[in-house]
Amino acid sequence: MAKYSNLSILFSNTCLFLFFQFMPLFSITAQQKQGDGTIPLCIKTDNMSVIDEGYLRVSYAFNADDVNDFKTYIDLQWLEIGKCQSKYYSSFAFRTDSLCTEWIKKHSKARSVPRHFSDSKRSYYWSEYQYTEYFKKENRMAVYSRMPHGLKKYDSRHVEELPLQKWKLLPGTLKIKNYLCHKAICTFRGRNYIAWYTKEIPISNGPWKFGGLPGLILKIYDTQHLYTFECIKVERFKFPIKQYDYSNYKERSRKELLKLQRDINENFYKVSKSRSMKTGEYMSKFTPYQPMELN
Repeated sequence: MAKYSNLSILFSNTCLFLFFQFMPLFSITAQQKQGDGTIPLCIKTDNMSVIDEGYLRVSYAFNADDVNDFKTYIDLQWLEIGKCQSKYYSSFAFRTDSLCTEWIKKHSKARSVPRHFSDSKRSYYWSEYQYTEYFKKENRMAVYSRMPHGLKKYDSRHVEELPLQKWKLLPGTLKIKNYLCHKAICTFRGRNYIAWYTKEIPISNGPWKFGGLPGLILKIYDTQHLYTFECIKVERFKFPIKQYDYSNYKERSRKELLKLQRDINENFYKVSKSRSMKTGEYMSKFTPYQPMELN
């Protein structure tokens, strides 16, 4: 992975430092799945292309009520580190696609496929953080976002410069999965974050779009505790890093994608132009939405 020259940059903003040091002890409940969109149609996994050779896979619990209870996770997400690039994605979504692919093979004459391949009701609903895949390579990041059922035409892709968070390294240590971790803070696209990284895995990477510290990020959360990523396993083995065929995804800018995802979360029925079965009129239902990126 690329090394970043600004790893030791210190914030000059004293107010920000004090905010993180003396933040209130109370917090908001972790963000659950939002909106009314259901999971997208599955993508077949038997025709994925190999893009790199992986050697490290890190599993993160995303917004878990209890990291020791798999059933409380909103998602189990994987960071795969390869020789040339990394991939971050939902293992839950990939498992659904894999089960769907196998089902189709066994029922080749079926006219439709089951809507769900999981016993978790939380997996029934679409989340942009569960159905988006992130590929980091050198100083670029490619983002591929699959939209909920009925909105496939809005599947999106874009490439942006690899985000560089401006971290402030702080005293303090924490043990996570037997790795000694150190504390760091940053403000990124409208939210304040606290991260715990380990120098024992000297890879400047982490979950989602995070990275840029002198070690792998094993835990990170915003100061409102709306979003939390926490490592539950680190595996070292050789495996292929694969990707779907994204050729049908429409090119959008990051800001266009954020607006589209906000619209879908806040009023799925309006975006999908759903009509009431009783009246035939267009439906509308506003839902409060708290995205990770505010700008």
